[in-house]
Amino acid sequence: MIVLGFVFAPRFVPVIGEILPPSETNDEAMEDLNIADVNRYPGEELIGLEAIGQEEESGYPSISSEDGDDISLTEEEEEEEKERPSLVPEAREYYENEDVVAHIVIPGTAIDYLIVHTDNNTFYLYHDLRGNRTSAGTVFLDYLNSPDFSDPNSIIYGHNMRNGTKFHNLRMYRSEEFFEENNLMIVTSAYAVLYYDIFAAFITHINFNYIQIEFDDGEFLDMIKTMKSISYHQTEIEIGEEDKVLALSTCWGPVGTDYRLVVVGRLRRDEE
Repeated sequence: MIVLGFVFAPRFVPVIGEILPPSETNDEAMEDLNIADVNRYPGEELIGLEAIGQEEESGYPSISSEDGDDISLTEEEEEEEKERPSLVPEAREYYENEDVVAHIVIPGTAIDYLIVHTDNNTFYLYHDLRGNRTSAGTVFLDYLNSPDFSDPNSIIYGHNMRNGTKFHNLRMYRSEEFFEENNLMIVTSAYAVLYYDIFAAFITHINFNYIQIEFDDGEFLDMIKTMKSISYHQTEIEIGEEDKVLALSTCWGPVGTDYRLVVVGRLRRDEE
């Protein structure tokens, strides 16, 4: 599958539309999307394969069901995953890759990965930490985000892998018990160790602009309000104008539906 990315395209802010479960469609909302902004929503195409080449040459995963991408790592790739260092300086040297900016771990899940950051949201969809082509891709920070996680909303993307790797475990946050017992995300960047308390988990069509980074007055809290309203579960975690959040995003559902499974946490305040 191919994802189009236009780095120099003007920013497009989709209007918040009706939030639908993955079994339904919303053609009207799809018409509101700007194809030039698909670079911000990695994982699926918005045009037919016949217009851009053969699927087997594309290097992108096919998303065949809500169970995840039908991809398996080779033995060599699995060994590479086991050996990866967790600290940014060591990882940059080990992989000879300056794109490594952080490491994320969620206790209680298999999510324990290095995070990369570059000037687009397409390269690491189908390349590993050494730049080798792989359908499994690499966990990466949105290219519009600052690598020090100083934005109000930072977004990290990862494939929903059927073999349980990358962001497949995010699906477990649909369970209330799991949500309550595994609510901490730890990000170690080149600058600090950051702790995020999870306050929302939801499935949404990309007509909800949960990947917005720059906000006018009131827009940040409006986004947070929508996240909470569509979340499977509710918490007592409060979010104010000065807070920062981290959203983990992965694909959901069959090809063409453009739904995402998202888990969001708030950065702990100094007094916490």
